[in-house]
Amino acid sequence: MSSSNKSKDSLSLKMAVDLEFNSYERRAGTSDFSAESSSEEQAGELPELDLRAIAEEGTESFFRFLTENSGDVIWMYDFDADRYTYASPSVFRLRGFTPEEICRQSLYDALTPASAEVAVAEISRRLVALKRGDESAAWEICEFDQLHKDGSVVPTEVMTTFIRDSGGELKGIIGVARDISERRRIESEKERLQLLMMKAAKMEFVSRISGGIAHDFNNKLQSILGMTDLLMASHPFSTEQLQSFEEIRTAVAHCAGLTGQLLATAGKRTAKPEVFDCNLAISSLVQMKQCCMLGESTLDFFPASGLWPVLMDSGEFDEIVGHLLSNAMDAVSSGGSIAITTRNVAMDIEYGGVHGETTVHDSVLVEVSDTGRGMSAEVMRQVFEPFFTTKESASGLGLSTVNGLVERCGGFVTVDSATGKGSTFRVFLPRMMGAVEHSAVSASRMPTGHRGETILLVDDEDAVRRITGKFLESFGYLVLSAADGREALEVAGMYEGPIHMLLTDMIMPGMNGRELSRLLESQRSGVKTLYISGYAADILSDDDGSSDVHFLGKPFSRSALSDKVRSVLG
Repeated sequence: MSSSNKSKDSLSLKMAVDLEFNSYERRAGTSDFSAESSSEEQAGELPELDLRAIAEEGTESFFRFLTENSGDVIWMYDFDADRYTYASPSVFRLRGFTPEEICRQSLYDALTPASAEVAVAEISRRLVALKRGDESAAWEICEFDQLHKDGSVVPTEVMTTFIRDSGGELKGIIGVARDISERRRIESEKERLQLLMMKAAKMEFVSRISGGIAHDFNNKLQSILGMTDLLMASHPFSTEQLQSFEEIRTAVAHCAGLTGQLLATAGKRTAKPEVFDCNLAISSLVQMKQCCMLGESTLDFFPASGLWPVLMDSGEFDEIVGHLLSNAMDAVSSGGSIAITTRNVAMDIEYGGVHGETTVHDSVLVEVSDTGRGMSAEVMRQVFEPFFTTKESASGLGLSTVNGLVERCGGFVTVDSATGKGSTFRVFLPRMMGAVEHSAVSASRMPTGHRGETILLVDDEDAVRRITGKFLESFGYLVLSAADGREALEVAGMYEGPIHMLLTDMIMPGMNGRELSRLLESQRSGVKTLYISGYAADILSDDDGSSDVHFLGKPFSRSALSDKVRSVLG
């Protein structure tokens, strides 16, 4: 912005100086200053009123040596001329202008509009301080954004000192400017990493809470669900009574789902990746959701042809899209439209998420947009935070779960929204590269009838052990029970017949389920193990990726236990 284009309301430096300093009486004791003045005389006061002459009449060789070899930009500004009167050659590296071009510029040409206004205000503040006798205001270090010749912005640190003549009048400024682009980059990176660490710490906290909740809470849910199933199978209840039992089972399933969301948010829920087509999965979800649309609201799906396959847990994908659709449906409950779009996106970027840095390559984009209420900037900043919600009856885990699940499979989520203008969530999932292998389940592993096998059941929760034992006995199995690992080994040692399966909880006092399984296998080869736990990460840790590890999560129903046990026994 040239000085001729300045706003009429802008206060020039000359006006600021005259108003704030030069119009007042000079302080007593100001020394006269001449070219031959001693080092004891007041520094910063020059006898010449014409700063252009000062720049031209200095000791040439010494002055040139200092300025032309300085990495920083040394400059001089004349209040009367309201422009620069000198700039060292290094200004070309900083701003792309020659020193001659700089000397035709004003403050408003050199700085961004925002920085120029700040600079004028800061100079005015310093002038007032000088008038009050505060000599420390004669110099200061500030940061300003300067304009490069190519239109870019260069962040700089500027040290400035006021120049006064022998009469005490302020005539200009001597300054030194330094490029701090690298410092700003480092500071920005540091801030980003600190934010990432804060998020990671928060997720670790959620992880610890969710692990404890999952183990203990799901044990209690297992007792409720198991007893309900036992009651339903033991007596001929009326239709109304059976409906009451179903409501209990539904409530248990809902509570278990909340625990699962906590685990997913913390990245602790065990996934079972498989290759699938997002279009097919979304089509099924859309068909189910369309019948739930209210009023004149609409839901449309626009699938891309030739969509790349993805590798992730299909259940988690359904959960991701389901959460986004549910939120969109709430947003358009009074009328509006929802659109789901898929397409292939070629990319190669670095992304810093909650669970650390990741490189995102070619991706499948799933976009869910609505024309509903939208979100404010403040809400968008918190939208993926665990437990944050704008709904009175919500848990605040929906979108944090979405973010956690997507990041765990190597993708990321973005959101665009504005109040009253709807929202658009974009889920980027890594493309599955290479040939697609389809797994098959052999006929020998399909559930068949029960053949009276012996099962060693181990769980430290009395209610869970008692109910699970009744389930197994009702299936026709012989059940040996133990409350912990040591008792289980004693029972197995005293039992003379074959033990076909160890069905054990993972977290128990003294000895965990994995340790028990290894000890039992060393005594009885061929024993198969089925782990049960309310916390899947207890079983399938990162150092155990074996496909032979069998797991059934609590709470489980009577039928789910029957199918899983039969499948493991073969």
